Amino acid sequence: MALSKKDLEKFKKLLLAEKERLIASISAAEHISRTEAEGDHGQEISDYAEIGTDNFFLETTLSIASNESVRLREVLDALQRIEDNKYGICEGIGKPIPKKRLEAIPYARYCIEYQEQIENESATHRYR
Repeated sequence: MALSKKDLEKFKKLLLAEKERLIASISAAEHISRTEAEGDHGQEISDYAEIGTDNFFLETTLSIASNESVRLREVLDALQRIEDNKYGICEGIGKPIPKKRLEAIPYARYCIEYQEQIENESATHRYR
């Protein structure tokens, strides 16, 4: 069943809000990494544990930013699908993506059936 104009507007608002949240999160992570990179390295290093903790925090922050960048790309792609009148249609098999799935994952590209097929194929290749 195709999504109504009202549904499309609802999902567009959700996606735009997620886009803003992701941009803010990525910007904050970039700020943190710049601040850490510009830290005072001229001081004597006396506490290796603290440096290790700082490095772990920085790596974790950068990993989160990387994941959020991937999600941002997905959100931007979903917004483009709305503009192209392709939103809510499985890119794998062309079936409508159920509204409940889109409510859970507004940037979903695939229906559950096709997503499971992709994941099963990926798992099969991984364990060969």
